[in-house]
Amino acid sequence: MAKELRLFYFTSTMAIRVFLLITNAVLINLGFLISFLIRYGLQFPESSFLPYRNSFVFLTLIYLSALAMFGVYKKRFKSSWDLFKRVFSALFLATLLTVAFVYVFRVRWGAFPTSVFGISFLLNLLLIFEVNQLVLKARKKIQKQIVILGEGKVEDIVDKKANVERKRIDQIGGLLEYSAVDEIVVSERIRNAQHLNLLLYLERKFKADILFSPLVYLELLPERLNGDSSVTLFNTFVGRQSDFEEFLIRLLDIVASITILLILWPAMLLISLLIKLTTAGPVFYKQQRVGKDGKIFTLYKFRTMINDAEKVVGPVLAKQNDARITRIGRVLRTTRLDELPQLLNILLGKMSLVGPRPERPHFVKLHRVLQGLRLAVKPGLTGLAQIRNFYDLHPRHKIRYDFLYIQRRSLVLNIYILLKTVPAVLLKKGW
Repeated sequence: MAKELRLFYFTSTMAIRVFLLITNAVLINLGFLISFLIRYGLQFPESSFLPYRNSFVFLTLIYLSALAMFGVYKKRFKSSWDLFKRVFSALFLATLLTVAFVYVFRVRWGAFPTSVFGISFLLNLLLIFEVNQLVLKARKKIQKQIVILGEGKVEDIVDKKANVERKRIDQIGGLLEYSAVDEIVVSERIRNAQHLNLLLYLERKFKADILFSPLVYLELLPERLNGDSSVTLFNTFVGRQSDFEEFLIRLLDIVASITILLILWPAMLLISLLIKLTTAGPVFYKQQRVGKDGKIFTLYKFRTMINDAEKVVGPVLAKQNDARITRIGRVLRTTRLDELPQLLNILLGKMSLVGPRPERPHFVKLHRVLQGLRLAVKPGLTGLAQIRNFYDLHPRHKIRYDFLYIQRRSLVLNIYILLKTVPAVLLKKGW
């Protein structure tokens, strides 16, 4: 019976692939014909259309080969975005190759209008992605495969639309029989070194994302802080991205910070003058904060409180109607302009534009949830907690947002949070 099911699955998968190949071949040529129509109208110039008519079979083979090479016809996709990236990359390469062929064989193909390639790229991207997505979704071939290890609660971090399976920790060896796993969620402590090593192997084999439930991290924190070497292996998964992704995130930090500074330097100069003229004390407020991996750095802000505000009361969190806040400081806090000097911290590489807010050493020691997980990535100027809630959000609530961000951290998510930060600041409901 199992053999018959495997044969049926193989036959069904092959049928879908053949259908998509034929459909895509038709769509590629339909894209070219519509491109000619857009470029020239109903009357195609014979000299421009002839090179396409004589070579459409060759062009079709190039495009289909590129689509196959980038995995557009693989068995399953974890998301529509995964499919889109593959279709985009394949069509981009195919377009470059065909333009190169036009140049190399310009004696024969010289009349082929280059603009048609540009138009057809956009049309084919739309047509092939939409049709393939429709077919694959109908056959349930676009679905993330998630395996949960353990019996702990993970509802907050598991995609409800995914194909989810749950296994006991001691069944981790069964994952070796899987052909593909997109995400492994650990909901219980892995105490067996053999199971931990197997998890590391599976992460490399499947190139899967490894997520941990908050309770697992809360259990690991004391041992991590005491230097347990087995626990530090878990941190290899947290917030880690490819070198290229990390480069793009850092590039965004630098470019955006310099751009903001160039635009707002007159406002920063005016703020400095107002602080100096209206209150006694320095313009900038310097404070020790805890950064990535627990390293201490100096954070810079415009001073919004009276000078030496904590000299008597000691380190306490600011409240909404804090009497220590100056008149100009209240305006700066409301508009978040007091945060602008932190762009210097970002340029120095101590912070990122997006990440968990940097906390003071006193509060990191006081609140256990501010340790461990939140220190796995650089602290940020803004983050999920800031765009979803209030300024004085309690540390135990911040951890939920920080946890979600760190495990889903990416360039796209950072851009999304930055865009959401603008209305959050304007509406005075976040940060």
